[in-house]
Amino acid sequence: MVQVKKKHVQQALLDSAYDLFSARGYHATTLQDIADRAGTGVSSLYSYFPSKLHLLYGVIEPWHRDAFERLERRVRGLRAPRTKLRAVLVGVWRDMPMENVQLANSLMEALASADPTQKKPRPLLLWVEDKLTAMLAEIMREADRDIDYAVLPNLIMMAYDGFVMNRRLNDLRDIDRLADAMCDMMLGERR
Repeated sequence: MVQVKKKHVQQALLDSAYDLFSARGYHATTLQDIADRAGTGVSSLYSYFPSKLHLLYGVIEPWHRDAFERLERRVRGLRAPRTKLRAVLVGVWRDMPMENVQLANSLMEALASADPTQKKPRPLLLWVEDKLTAMLAEIMREADRDIDYAVLPNLIMMAYDGFVMNRRLNDLRDIDRLADAMCDMMLGERR
């Protein structure tokens, strides 16, 4: 018998996973916990998501996309290239993870323990890097700077990963100072 997927069941699973990953983290949340909270069984969960990592991506992707689109709108409302670049860096490194530190950390937990022979469930990182590349291109064009900004989104996201993990361990770096230093390197020192 073919199982009919129901949108409300899938949404209940996503809502449950969001709440539990946000409260407990990736490793401390079981698929049984998620299914129980959603009012379904684990076997039903697997008909919607082939793995816990796929379920996490189902939660993380809309959250990340929304956060980056809000950041992009905020940056477009700023005037000076330096102010824009600083807003991007602080937004990615501090503001986004602080919206839901445990959910951001859940992604780090999941990826650190993922099977290296398996691909990521979705190309979220590529989408994020494309979004950052477009923002940086506009900023560098306005600043009249000729640097290879296309490689920087990967560096920015690797720093994001590190800041998320460090925050979990209460190693709170001065992100504002780091963002200023990065702006100095990319745009030239402030006068």
